[in-house]
Amino acid sequence: MWADGIGTMNQISPVQYWDKRAVDYSNMVQESDCDHGRRFPELFESEGLLRDDWVVLDIASGPGAITIPFAEKVSKVVAVEPAQTMAAELLSNAQSHNLTNIEVIPQIWQDVDISAYRKQFDCVVCCHALWQFPDILHQVRRMESVSRGYCCLAHGFETTQEEIEISQKLGIDRNSFDQFIAIYNLLNSASLYPNVSVVNYTLTRSVESAIVSQELVLQKYRRINDDDRNTIHEFVNSHANNGMYRVTGKMGILWWKVA
Repeated sequence: MWADGIGTMNQISPVQYWDKRAVDYSNMVQESDCDHGRRFPELFESEGLLRDDWVVLDIASGPGAITIPFAEKVSKVVAVEPAQTMAAELLSNAQSHNLTNIEVIPQIWQDVDISAYRKQFDCVVCCHALWQFPDILHQVRRMESVSRGYCCLAHGFETTQEEIEISQKLGIDRNSFDQFIAIYNLLNSASLYPNVSVVNYTLTRSVESAIVSQELVLQKYRRINDDDRNTIHEFVNSHANNGMYRVTGKMGILWWKVA
């Protein structure tokens, strides 16, 4: 069920797609001040668990939404990011935050040699990237093998009203498979019983970035035409305020202590 549910998204979102998305995605991270990523160190701080000597692994880091907030709090963050342009944006964003404690592994997680990192990380995080793993439980066990502390998986579990509206206007059927509840049940079936935390977040980006983002998403499904561009421009501008486009949402975080 999991492999079938994520199949389409996995096929239409290769590394090359995220290379194209790097600049607009990085704009969102910068303008949002890593808003959803800050929820992760805040969660562990609220539980009295976060330590400044932690070493964190961020799988599918992108331009640093999670990497940077952790790097501001801990000793070191290792980011797994195969998209070259995404990794470049991450290092640029780290430099703008005066951070020098970030290391990049330029591979997909499935190709990382876990024997070289066995029990080296205090926290292993994978956010909004679970769809990359048809063999999700195997990859979770690999995450556990490199963690000496905690594992943490996260995904949005409510489609935003903006996403529903623009999808209807463009006539595309975005994947509605409920990844969050599926992975929660899969973990339970594997005798992993995670804590569940729910957080609110706000994503902010420039109008230009939002337009580029919507156009690139549409191109995953079909060729874009002038009517599509006009629809996207009108939609984004009608939802913008002072040149900025904002979306609010909810994210579920599953986290547990590794045995």
